Amino acid sequence: MSLTDIPKKAGSFREMGYKLPVPDNNPAGGIRKSSPGTNIYHISYTPQTKEVSLFFWGCNFSCRGCLSKKGTGNYLLPENIHLFRDNPAETVQPPVHFLSVADVLSILGGLDIQTVLFEGQEPSLDESLPQLAKLIHTEFRTQNILCSNINKLVLLDDIDCIQLSLKAVTDSLHLDYTGKSNRNVLNNLKYLHAAGKKLSIASVLIPGYIDKDEIELIAGFISDINQGLPFNILPYFKAGQNKWRCPTISEMEDSERIARKYLTHVYAWRGDEEIKYEVMKIY
Repeated sequence: MSLTDIPKKAGSFREMGYKLPVPDNNPAGGIRKSSPGTNIYHISYTPQTKEVSLFFWGCNFSCRGCLSKKGTGNYLLPENIHLFRDNPAETVQPPVHFLSVADVLSILGGLDIQTVLFEGQEPSLDESLPQLAKLIHTEFRTQNILCSNINKLVLLDDIDCIQLSLKAVTDSLHLDYTGKSNRNVLNNLKYLHAAGKKLSIASVLIPGYIDKDEIELIAGFISDINQGLPFNILPYFKAGQNKWRCPTISEMEDSERIARKYLTHVYAWRGDEEIKYEVMKIY
């Protein structure tokens, strides 16, 4: 089954009879967050794996190929799967409804969960992240995974694993793609490894831009830290107004072979993998 072959859609969480809190908007159209508020605007759930994804809005990078430009929900939802290949001309509007910490805990309380992913744009910018991670750890005994660019470090006592999105190790390329230097990212990666944090790293292959030569540099940089760190190479899917193309399967395989010269745990996603489990929208 490819990314375009979607299994039969299950009923939505609302159809299952669960009542969700509805955050309020102020009359002027701005955002009124319950106190204490979060930057979480979307939650998805995979029943078979008992995995929840909490989506945060706001980022400290301005990535030219950010997928949030064309969709704000989980791309693995049946209604969003087409966005991997489509590239709408209009940039999607940002979310306006955000949940409080109490809202999030209430929603999670109705689910059977083992893993919580803190993802979306950049969760580390949310001041409530350490508190929320601690409350989730305490109440649900979950594995907490932070998906982050780690440009900013926060209290990580209740984060079990960090999935780092590493855009480039060539600083000029990183600056061109994200608008920021990678100095903090690379230093923080070394620091977190030395501190004993469980890490995995992912980079996106963009032919003619962040190409296999840069993937090799990234793999070499990681190997100088630890050859056993997991490294995932992801295919670029068109987003934003740029001229880059998606990589071919052959290009993904070539990049994997190159990275394996430096690292022992490498996987390159081809972009046509099977969808094994249904993802449901919770909020």
